[in-house]
Amino acid sequence: MRAVIKVGGTLLETASDRLRIAGLVARQVRAGHQVLLVHGGGKQLTGFLETMGIASEFVDGFRVTTPETLDGVIKVFAGTVNHELLAAFHQAGLPAVGLSGIDAGSLVAEKLRGEHGQDWGFVGRIKKVNSRAWEALLKAGFLPVVACLAVGEEGQIYNVNADQAAVACAVHLRAERLVFLTDVDGVRDGQGHALARLGAEEIPALLRSGVVTGGMLAKLNAVREALAQDIPCVHIRNGHRDDALDGVFVSGEPSREAVVAGTMITPSLTASSRDGRCGGHRSEGGYVA
Repeated sequence: MRAVIKVGGTLLETASDRLRIAGLVARQVRAGHQVLLVHGGGKQLTGFLETMGIASEFVDGFRVTTPETLDGVIKVFAGTVNHELLAAFHQAGLPAVGLSGIDAGSLVAEKLRGEHGQDWGFVGRIKKVNSRAWEALLKAGFLPVVACLAVGEEGQIYNVNADQAAVACAVHLRAERLVFLTDVDGVRDGQGHALARLGAEEIPALLRSGVVTGGMLAKLNAVREALAQDIPCVHIRNGHRDDALDGVFVSGEPSREAVVAGTMITPSLTASSRDGRCGGHRSEGGYVA
């Protein structure tokens, strides 16, 4: 099975955090699955910019990326965070190759402009994907570890949203799973309870309700894009847990022992794990298929 896993920067702050993530991914690769990992690093970038005396500004959820900020983005995402992850995978015994979307022109972007004229500087919108380098690495048994940078046709480097980058990777690799590892137990309802299962048709009402905010709002918009482009199953899991990837790579009827915290999202709520397209997991009230 082929999967794209996106890991947020909050899960990569310490060496032990990174080694735990590496161990989770290594277990699936050794089981015969192909995985491409996309990572963020926003928290690390904010800390780096603070040491440089550069303030972080966000507008409508996007980091305003000035030339000085872009320099930090390149250093932190493609440098520090990417290479610290590679070291963790080496320690876990998994051959990983560090990349950004700039390598081999894998992610081509154009300047992102808001509907109302918002200008975020060097923030890009992915417009084209070339997955040949990733395919070659996966077929050779390597784990591609991709930092969320892209390049424009004019040669400009852009800061791109890591969730959107993960969707682009998954779609063009024809991945059977897209997993967002974050620091919460999935999507929550109005009472604060984690939802074990969502259908794409439920997402608009959830967004309109105002229950979902911040980073999860952006993730659900990314999830909708992925499902609309034939990704059969998306998981949002708590990457702090040792069982964060349990049940994700199951085809058909998964084990009744797979009890995990997280939200599984499919094109339709009636989509069943029994069609072989998406594994399920149990909620408190029983088994969710």
